[in-house]
Amino acid sequence: MTRPPVIRSAQTGVAQPELEAGHAEQLADLYQVVLFNDDVNSTEHVVGALQAVFGHALEIAVKIMIEAHTRGRAIAQVEDREAATRHARQLHSLHLTATVEPV
Repeated sequence: MTRPPVIRSAQTGVAQPELEAGHAEQLADLYQVVLFNDDVNSTEHVVGALQAVFGHALEIAVKIMIEAHTRGRAIAQVEDREAATRHARQLHSLHLTATVEPV
C-alpha cells in the first residue's frame, strides 16, 4: 500500500498527509481551535494546558505556544465541530483565549 505524500504545517512544523483533490468536502466538516497570545499566562501554563486539553506531546505543545507567542495566534488542533467547541471551552476554563473557526 502506498502512503500519501506528506507536507509540513507552516503553523507547527508537524508532518501531515497531503489531501487529494477530491477531499475538499471533508475539510468543510473540520474546524480549527485557534489559540491566541496573551500577556497574562506563563509559557509553562500554556504548554501544560495544551497537553492536558489535546493530549499533545511536549514538543508539539511548545511549538504551538511559540507560534501563538510570536505571531499572536496558532492553530492548536483541527477536528470536528463538537470536539473543537469542547476543547475551546476547556482552554477558556484554564484562562486561555481560543476560538473555533471553520477550516
